Amino acid sequence: MEDFRFKVNLGGMIEILSDHLYSSPDVYIRELLQNGADAITGRRKIEGKETEGAIILEITENKQLVFTDSGQGLTEEEIHQFLAIIGESSKRELENKDLRTDYIGRFGIGLLSCFMVSDEIRMITKSCREENAPVLEWRGKPDGTYTIKTLQKEEDEEAYLTVPGTKVILLAKSGMEDYFTRETIEELVTYFGLLLPFPIIIRHQGKEKQINPTYLPWEGRTTNKQELLLFGQMLFGEQFFDCVTFQSEEGNVSGVAYILNYTVLPSAKSSHRIYLKHMMLTEKGDNLIPDWAVFTKCIVHATDLRPTASREGFYVDETLESAREVIEDSLIQYIDTLAEREPERFTRFFQIHNLTLMSLALATPKLFERLIDYFEFETTRGTMTGYDLRMCVEPLVYAPTREKYKQLSQLFFSQDQLLINVSYVHALDLLVQLGRVFEKEVGPVDEWDIEDLMQDLSPKDQDEGFDFLKLANRILKNHDCRAELKYFSPTQQPTFYLMDEKTLLSRQIAASRAQADAMFFHMLDAFAADIPNDAAATLYFNYHNPIVKKLIEIEEEATLKIFLEILYVQALQIGGFPLHNNEMGMLNRNILALMERGLSDD
Repeated sequence: MEDFRFKVNLGGMIEILSDHLYSSPDVYIRELLQNGADAITGRRKIEGKETEGAIILEITENKQLVFTDSGQGLTEEEIHQFLAIIGESSKRELENKDLRTDYIGRFGIGLLSCFMVSDEIRMITKSCREENAPVLEWRGKPDGTYTIKTLQKEEDEEAYLTVPGTKVILLAKSGMEDYFTRETIEELVTYFGLLLPFPIIIRHQGKEKQINPTYLPWEGRTTNKQELLLFGQMLFGEQFFDCVTFQSEEGNVSGVAYILNYTVLPSAKSSHRIYLKHMMLTEKGDNLIPDWAVFTKCIVHATDLRPTASREGFYVDETLESAREVIEDSLIQYIDTLAEREPERFTRFFQIHNLTLMSLALATPKLFERLIDYFEFETTRGTMTGYDLRMCVEPLVYAPTREKYKQLSQLFFSQDQLLINVSYVHALDLLVQLGRVFEKEVGPVDEWDIEDLMQDLSPKDQDEGFDFLKLANRILKNHDCRAELKYFSPTQQPTFYLMDEKTLLSRQIAASRAQADAMFFHMLDAFAADIPNDAAATLYFNYHNPIVKKLIEIEEEATLKIFLEILYVQALQIGGFPLHNNEMGMLNRNILALMERGLSDD
């Protein structure tokens, strides 16, 4: 049986690279840097010594880039093998461990990215495998054709190589001139190759500039936090609150997490700098940086994590998960230590990142006990911390909604009873967790709690208020409300309005219907129809209040109706309930009626 080989349309392959594999033409610089870095690593292995390597980029503005590395170079056989077969790589012959640790590229297609910015790739190369190796010139075109020849010095003295290495010469194709400017190339080299361990030099108009420091600022020497903060400021363009170093043996991952100096939402996505074998890989921390660490910007260097085909992320495996756990543990340890040893700085940190730390505390039992004491809760006794609440001897009663808290807070406050507002983000979860961890009784406010704050009338006062209650119930029936007489504090508060959740929902729907167009009006009608008819609301009258005592003496129903309807609407407003249009009109009519009576009496 005869074997056949697949044929690859190189033009189609380049289109795939451009449209699907690579995110933008920017990556051609990354691919050149990766190839250069791997060539230098390869030469060191071949020669068995730490050969000093360097990469030089010579720029002719808007026209040409000459990229030179002092790496291993290629023989003619290697050129045919590695540049003519798509998917072949000069690193595949190495043991997997060496490949994972020392070499950046893995897929043998990186050089093709240069076709995104140039119509021809010209490569001059001299191998280090032979002392008198020839200088070879390879020219490749997007249609898949290429030529190889031995280059003589007199043919092109400027391109000729006298020492091992490789020189890639690219001319800007139409529309890609912006990728051949000093500004763009320096920005891309800094972005992708800042952490490469050998010099990267840019030559432009007779001047040279080294781009990188050639070492990891957080490794190999005593870490100076101030230097790390300055490095982070240079890299990200902003000042940070603090920084945390981390190192994982799994994946050989190390780096610095910079703590932001401003508040971010828990849903925010930070922009990181994540490097693989000294080369920039991605700004996304997905699967590596903990999701909750939105208050950080991280610079990470890894050697043993597996890149995806596009080299813009990592495969998720056990090694990656182990590295993430180390980063997570380092951040948790930082917060724990800061709280214990630097309380003033921790307070500042806590104020900046309060919302994010709430999420972290709920997800991390160890940190919950450290952080809960600092979280603040709105209560009828003023702002209380988690520490204050767990020191309370009484049950922790909470109002589940803002409306409920506003409705009940005055009553609880006047009698020095604790009521907690848990209507804001994470407050309820934190309070429930506090009760679970510290064995505190935690529960929502119910009618029994409210009625405990009121006392029933004496038999004598019940008799005096009997006729009043009869008239009040008849008047308030039109408002789906019943009346009750109670003793409660403060004395100056004449009424207290209480409704259940179903009545509150019914009022909210009614208020929305009054402003809705036809389509939403019918939709709200359908919602209202689902609310049971047993919804209940009560207007409590305070028998201790002087105004209420005078109202009890009124026998004329029409006069009493004016006062009761004014108190009814006032109680709704104090409780923060939405008013119906007819209720506001009723209030205005009754006020005018009182004014007319007063003027008539005069």
